[in-house]
Amino acid sequence: MTKKLILGLVVCLVINFSSHAQSKSEPYEGLKEWQDTKEQRIEWFNEARFGMFIHWGLYAAAGGLWNGEVYPQHYSEWIQAWAKVPSKEYSEVLKPQFTVENFDANYWAEVAKDAGMRYVIITSRHHDGFSLFNSEEPFALHNDVTGGTNISPKGRDLYGELVSAFKSQGLKVGAYYSLLDWQHPDSYEGFQFNENKKGYTPNHQIYKQYLYNQIKELALNYETLDVLWPDFSRKDSEGEAWGTREILKDLIKWRPNILVNNRFWNGLENKNGDLGTPEKYVPPTGLPGMYWEASHTMNESYGYSKHDKNWKSFDKIMELFVETVSKGGNFLLNVGPDEKGELPQPAIEILEQVGKWMAVNSESIYGTSASPFYGLDWGYCTQKPGKLFLHVFESPKSGVITVPITNEVKNAYPLAETEFSLATQRVEGSVELSLSEKRYHQGPQLYVIEYIGELEVSEQKVASKEDGSIVLTADNAKVSSSNGIYIKGASHNYPDKPNCIAGWSNKEDYVSWNINSNRPGTYKVLINYIPEENKSGQVEVLVNEKPLRYQLSSSSTNKMVEAEVGNVELTQAELGSTGIHVALKLHQVQGDELPEIQGVRLVPQK
Repeated sequence: MTKKLILGLVVCLVINFSSHAQSKSEPYEGLKEWQDTKEQRIEWFNEARFGMFIHWGLYAAAGGLWNGEVYPQHYSEWIQAWAKVPSKEYSEVLKPQFTVENFDANYWAEVAKDAGMRYVIITSRHHDGFSLFNSEEPFALHNDVTGGTNISPKGRDLYGELVSAFKSQGLKVGAYYSLLDWQHPDSYEGFQFNENKKGYTPNHQIYKQYLYNQIKELALNYETLDVLWPDFSRKDSEGEAWGTREILKDLIKWRPNILVNNRFWNGLENKNGDLGTPEKYVPPTGLPGMYWEASHTMNESYGYSKHDKNWKSFDKIMELFVETVSKGGNFLLNVGPDEKGELPQPAIEILEQVGKWMAVNSESIYGTSASPFYGLDWGYCTQKPGKLFLHVFESPKSGVITVPITNEVKNAYPLAETEFSLATQRVEGSVELSLSEKRYHQGPQLYVIEYIGELEVSEQKVASKEDGSIVLTADNAKVSSSNGIYIKGASHNYPDKPNCIAGWSNKEDYVSWNINSNRPGTYKVLINYIPEENKSGQVEVLVNEKPLRYQLSSSSTNKMVEAEVGNVELTQAELGSTGIHVALKLHQVQGDELPEIQGVRLVPQK
């Protein structure tokens, strides 16, 4: 399938939801009891910080292929959409292959528990309309499209087995439930893949009642439902398009302690529901004022894929994990079991490594708050009252890291060896911590600083690299914004895109960095940015007030470029007295705004 056809299909899915516009929803559709109990209901979620996401359904049997053709899209659970397969054919081909012959719910629960996970979200049903749970709805038991939507083997309930297994391990259990349904004729996309021979007009009220009834089954027919995780809304199909008010009104009566995410409404970061749900990316500054969790995959796909071998390294998983928690979020890590019910071996190995790390360092994760600092050269920080947990990913050759606080240090030690005290000293309003020479485990090394009094954060400085270069990024920038400039991060479509300075059209806005370096001389100044159409302008880089001006070009390539701005001379006297202060300012904008800027780099010249 060409990219053009795929894009057209996705566009059709989006615009075919509903023609009626939805008015802006009140928080929780105006149901006060949800807001009144939020802090009590969310308490366990804030303590947990780490959960497992499970994507498992008929799509696992396809494994990202159809009729021998590989569909390289990163969501193999969308195979029916990618291959444009009618629901009847999809069902007839995949149901016999979904054998679940090696499925062991207790083993899955043990893997999650051993990895240090505190909760699980199970796909009770996905967009194809087939469900792991045994629904008693007439359409689920028998329909003219596929014969029925329940896919558990006779006499079994796969979802129920998972709920019991995870609950027995002490984990909270939630249900992912798709609001889309490519099978039901009364859904908003009812005949997207299935021929409408009789010219039937979908009755959305029937579908809304179907959603209500199935959610009621999930809430009442199983031991627990700690989280309802609905998925997929758009601007023209959100809130009451799903009958949300009626669902929420009764859901909190059925399960008074339940949490519900924000996906009954449009936007992964919308402030409705109990928690935001960024997908495959970590918001650059977290989501202040919100509870949230970031879901991530171990390879590219959520569902099982036979051809997706792009497994993330353990180090990459740990970076995503710790970054998420350091910014105040929960980390929801996905596994995609195959049609036999087996977890992919690479996923098991990653979870085993995470479990070994968590066995030593879980105190730095569970119940912690977001870092009091923005970008740190050496890693990330989480905190509890009186304690800073320093996750060191990049240990400098000097063996010393700078922690920007002015407090008196009570004690400092490796979390893996709490009786071993580390040396600290106060330098220019910060604390320098001498790290242990030992490596206690794979992944980031954990150090704890216990301090006296209320935490006092000092001015942060960017340290030069071992080669003398100075890397100034959007992550470690101080942003002074009066009108729109902000840090723009990755998205679920572009998860590897670096954080950038975006929305820049006002001259009053600027970003700056303070640098700690003792290397005088000539530095080449480089700027990294993403040329875009209708976005260009002149910026001014000021290094200790020495200005360099550069014209950012526009282009349709949308690929990061590094351009040379000029050279600047820094003397030993400057370094000793004021240090280095770099500011990036807007001189002139052409078009809508400046292109997105990833940062500035200073490279010493011989």
